[in-house]
Amino acid sequence: MRHPLILLFAFVLFSCGSGRKHLEHASAYEREGMMQEAFDRYAALYQRKPKLVEAHVGMKRTAQHVLDRLQENASRYYMANDLYAGDRAKKEAVDFRSSAERRGLMLEWDPLLETRRREAVAQVVAQLHSEAETAFKAGRFEEAEEAGERCLDLDPGNKEAANIIKLAQLEPRYHKARRAIELQLWRDAYMQLKAITDRDHGYKDAWQLQEYCREHASYTLAYLPLVNPNGVVSVDKLLGGMSIEHQLAASIKDALLELNDPLLILIDRESMDDLLAEQRRNMSGVYDDRYTSEAGKLMGARFVLAAKILRFDDIISRHIDVQIKLMEVETGRIVLADVIRVNKQELARGAPRGQLIEIASARVAERFKDLDPFAR
Repeated sequence: MRHPLILLFAFVLFSCGSGRKHLEHASAYEREGMMQEAFDRYAALYQRKPKLVEAHVGMKRTAQHVLDRLQENASRYYMANDLYAGDRAKKEAVDFRSSAERRGLMLEWDPLLETRRREAVAQVVAQLHSEAETAFKAGRFEEAEEAGERCLDLDPGNKEAANIIKLAQLEPRYHKARRAIELQLWRDAYMQLKAITDRDHGYKDAWQLQEYCREHASYTLAYLPLVNPNGVVSVDKLLGGMSIEHQLAASIKDALLELNDPLLILIDRESMDDLLAEQRRNMSGVYDDRYTSEAGKLMGARFVLAAKILRFDDIISRHIDVQIKLMEVETGRIVLADVIRVNKQELARGAPRGQLIEIASARVAERFKDLDPFAR
């Protein structure tokens, strides 16, 4: 029995001696000012011997020293107005404090650090704002906007930065609009000016210029369905229902209205029967520019969109071909001519007729998106 007791006593003495030895090493590092090394030694010892009070006290004491040094380092950068280096140093301090808290150490944080950071932010924001103003005055709008956005990142409530960003975005549009007016590109000018007034109604003379461009860019459009007497014959038509031409006409008008184009004024007669009847009497199924022009004058439109169904089958081949032509009434100038095609591969399940007409109408309207009929 004596030998095990002797071994146990020796082991206890060795353990105590080993702990004291590590504690002395940690203290030596601390006396030499090597706080990180001292903290690591204390922490390792405390992990092995959580009941060793000296290890825990030493760990907290040296951790506070490490944190203080990290905060002092960040403060020096902030006081030198080096915000970004200060933020990197501050992050090191924050990460260290978080690590210490996970070990159960509650360390003190320097309240002056945030004050110094705010002062550094104010200096950097002032510098960036000066750079933004200089770039804006020199016409370097992208550079001005970038500097303004960096200001807002640092100071989200900075109204001056927000204003210079807005100016840097609007002024290039204003220049483009003035140039477009010189070139008589009325739609382009109008759209640039509208983008400006949507954000700032009182920006320079943008509103007055916008209305001036609207007068020049807006146009009246009438839709004229042309009937080919030797062409499409549908079941609905044989049964006295609405013809394909009428169905397509209604669908195209709806598609044009859905564009919400402020410059397109669609003239919609309640009935096209008289015009269609005259067209059946006087035409053989081909386009007649004189007839189209006369129809446009009768409807009081500056432009006429004439459309004729070349092929249509909603039962077997399931396709539709629509020939369209946009004409200026006064001059007879052809602004747009195209053939719109839809085939069965583009259809989903369901009634094919409605899909053919709807897809064809949408494609007709797509040709009018951003169209400037006055452009030569």
